[in-house]
Amino acid sequence: MKHDASLTGRGKLAAVISAGVVAGLTVSLGIVPANADKLDDHKDRIEKQIAGTEKDLESVNAMLQKNGEKLRKFQDRLPSAEQAVQDAEAAESAARSEVQQLQGRLAAAEKSRAEMVEAQEKTKAMTDEQRKLTGQLAARAYQSGGLEGSDFGLLVRGNDLNKWANSVEVSSRLARAQNRELNELLGRGAEQRNATARLSAVEDEIAGLKKQADAALVRQTQAREAADAAKADLEKLLADTESAQSELEDAKSKAHQQLEDQKAEQQKINQAIKERQERLKREAEERARKAREAAERAKREAAAAERRRAKNAAALRAKAQAAQKKATVATTNTKPSKTVSKGTWGLIVPASGPITSGFGWRPTPAGTIDYGGLGGYLHAGIDWGSACGSPIVASASGRVMQEGWNGSHGITVSVDHNIVRGHALTTNYNHMTRTAVRVGQQVKQGQVIGYVGTTGNSTGCHLHFETVVDGQHRNPAGLLW
Repeated sequence: MKHDASLTGRGKLAAVISAGVVAGLTVSLGIVPANADKLDDHKDRIEKQIAGTEKDLESVNAMLQKNGEKLRKFQDRLPSAEQAVQDAEAAESAARSEVQQLQGRLAAAEKSRAEMVEAQEKTKAMTDEQRKLTGQLAARAYQSGGLEGSDFGLLVRGNDLNKWANSVEVSSRLARAQNRELNELLGRGAEQRNATARLSAVEDEIAGLKKQADAALVRQTQAREAADAAKADLEKLLADTESAQSELEDAKSKAHQQLEDQKAEQQKINQAIKERQERLKREAEERARKAREAAERAKREAAAAERRRAKNAAALRAKAQAAQKKATVATTNTKPSKTVSKGTWGLIVPASGPITSGFGWRPTPAGTIDYGGLGGYLHAGIDWGSACGSPIVASASGRVMQEGWNGSHGITVSVDHNIVRGHALTTNYNHMTRTAVRVGQQVKQGQVIGYVGTTGNSTGCHLHFETVVDGQHRNPAGLLW
């Protein structure tokens, strides 16, 4: 019986199982990252795994259906296979019976032959004895003058009993006793001939029975082999079919289990995403609430600050106007000469040109940035309206502590003068076009440290000069003159 090589579909089955069933779940919600992108990636990965498993399950179901059809076909073949086994076993049984019957007949024939041989040997011995006795009778008759003639002599010499038996003349001459012996001799001779013929027939029968028995034995062996082969084919057919069905059912069970696990994982991820969205919503609502509160608080603080600003601005304006008036009286239209006299702090004017703006409160100039948002600012120094590129000198000796860009002040140089009159003093030179010193350099009073420019929050070429005493801006006029 030929088996279907594609019965189990083991190659396809292995591919289906290895595609996802034995892969298992490689992710766990217990380590789901808080990062939203990673959580979404996790969700996408699980959905792809579910799609792959469902596809694998479809393949397994298709293979189960296909294998089920084959199983039904094989089951349809079972009756004929079982009948073949029964027929083969019946043929074997018939052949066995035939062999047994022939062997019985052969044994009987051989027994009969043995008996015939034994009887023939006995008959021969008796015949020989009878002939001997007849010869003795003939001799006595001859000696006594009886049994004259050539026929009896012929009988004795030629052993032709038939001729002698057919001879009426010889029979009439024999004595009664002699005649009886001769008749017995004739009977045994005929019996011996018949036994020989029967023995020959029995031997022929034995030879024929042996041939039949050998042929029947061959048929029995062939029938037994056919029965064994049919039974083995049937058992193989059933085993392969059941094995294939079992493997596919196992694959289906594993695929179902994996699908359930993946869907459970998907549900966990969806729940995590839902919780994340709810948390984000709560956080957004909380931020909105805090923003509203902050806006209301800022509004209140801005109103209070505006009130303070207006009050402070008025005070600063009054103070600045007074200081500017004093500085203007002392310095208006004056120019530093090459031999500038030093003030009480020992500082000299750092640049040439007229003073264009003094120390005090100023409204934010058009075209500049209102950093404080108050509509004005404290002008914490004095401006000299010098031409761009004009030299700027150190107002006092000291060490350069800053050099370079400084936000709205543009290119700046700051010089630390250490302690002057018991106070820490620093001078700042702002809005330069370029510098002539470096940080850490020691400079002398009157040494060129840079050149007038209009960098930073500036509307024209000028030097903005500041004096910082003990960390607080002071009006430079009080230190210069």
